[in-house]
Amino acid sequence: WKDPRLDPKPGSSRGFIDRPFRDAIEDYRDKITPEKKGAAQEVAMLNMLAREDFASKTLRELTVDDFVTYRDARKEAKKSASTIRNNMNTISAVYEWLIHEKAVQTSNPIASIRKRRRGIPQPGAGRDRRLREGEEERIWAALTGDSWQNRQWQALFPVLLDTGMRAGEVRSILAGWVRREPGFIVIPEEEVKGTEHRYVALSDRAYNLLLQQAEGEADDATVFKMTKDSADHEWQKIREAAGCPDLRIHDL
Repeated sequence: WKDPRLDPKPGSSRGFIDRPFRDAIEDYRDKITPEKKGAAQEVAMLNMLAREDFASKTLRELTVDDFVTYRDARKEAKKSASTIRNNMNTISAVYEWLIHEKAVQTSNPIASIRKRRRGIPQPGAGRDRRLREGEEERIWAALTGDSWQNRQWQALFPVLLDTGMRAGEVRSILAGWVRREPGFIVIPEEEVKGTEHRYVALSDRAYNLLLQQAEGEADDATVFKMTKDSADHEWQKIREAAGCPDLRIHDL
């Protein structure tokens, strides 16, 4: 005879071992993911993972082979190495949470896969394209030419060159961040991973152009009024006019 009081309750940490892995994914999504900066993207990924075949198995049933099969299916679906790596790392994060925070007696199968040769897809070689002699001058000439209607890139271009910030980061700059201290973009601590403001130094040209863009805007308004698609579309025209058609925004 077994005392039923010794059986794990449905919502207990011990109960995770005999519940579908989907339950752990969704619990992680609801309790841990909201604390992260990229929460929306991770929620979408976790929802996708919860629909996979392996998610219907219990932790006790899951093996390394289940995740090798998943990895190989993603490869066959022509997913990029970085996408597959992010998927596998997210699964690993759920396992680590179960092991270290929920005290579930299990092992992390992704850790085992990482030990295998070519177990987790690695990123390819990074681009080394940079501005070549004369290209900055030609781009600036295109941006300031009489035929150019959209002047936002006049400010975006030097900020990208000065700071190394990603284009998405620059497009998210608020007017108040520019006005806070001359010569700097001052990003509040709640927007960065830390406890202090982040100061991004600028050239006089970039700072003055940012100030012009921010003129008349509320402190909580974005300086740049463009989406990723519109910025990319405009950049294609700029680089063609400047004679550097292979130069990407990220190369700046």
